[in-house]
Amino acid sequence: MLCTSDIYTLINYVGFINYLFYGVSVAGQIVLRIKEPDIHRPIKVSLAWPVIFLIFWTFLLIFSLYSEPVVCGRGLAIMLSGVPVYLFGVYWENKPKSFNSFIVKLNHLEQKLFMVVYPSEGSER
Repeated sequence: MLCTSDIYTLINYVGFINYLFYGVSVAGQIVLRIKEPDIHRPIKVSLAWPVIFLIFWTFLLIFSLYSEPVVCGRGLAIMLSGVPVYLFGVYWENKPKSFNSFIVKLNHLEQKLFMVVYPSEGSER
């Protein structure tokens, strides 16, 4: 909401990214069906349906990029802004103790600032 004051533009940003992830998820289903055909699947769907979906998805995504490239670009930028958070928070496994200590102190400060400190497990109310 900080990027725009218009809620409809924000919906367009998020909508483009949602459809992008829907297509990637369906493509992942096809890849898994090809690479690991013997894995247990509780529901089996014909491979034609995901392929048909991806054909229409490609058309809609290209049409979105063609009709509103700035909105789609900003949506991608918003999505990619999470990459540094992932790299520092999840991917970087051997963090220095000083970094971890800083994160713990920052977490405690934010909990106190926003009054969301939970009682410890053994304490009574």
